[in-house]
Amino acid sequence: MNQKSKYRLRINSTIIGYAEELDEGILLKGNSVEQAWYNLKEYNKIDRHVGIQDKFHRDIYENDLVNYRLNGKSPMRKGVILQSQTMESFGILDLESKHFTHLFINDICLFQSEKMEIYSHLFNHPELESKFT
Repeated sequence: MNQKSKYRLRINSTIIGYAEELDEGILLKGNSVEQAWYNLKEYNKIDRHVGIQDKFHRDIYENDLVNYRLNGKSPMRKGVILQSQTMESFGILDLESKHFTHLFINDICLFQSEKMEIYSHLFNHPELESKFT
């Protein structure tokens, strides 16, 4: 199956499942065995996959909070994955410096997966969410 795009489906701050666009159609996945497919239609928030994974091979989606390193010698920093307001691309907004760095330039990823780790989600931190949405 040829994958096109991935999405995380939420009801407000609760992740209820995931969706993948395939050539054959859309594949919906619930978070648990008990999750019925019809409950997935109840989502009201969608986070898009940004095209990379973290050091634990977890897909990174917009609104993820990440620890990241610019290079092997730099200290860990905290950031949020957001979409650029001026371009249709994703990046990391550093929580301290407020500097936005695009994840990709000309389809080349500027960050190595082993230097990035998801530690939470923006929607689980209302004190941060109000600043960035």
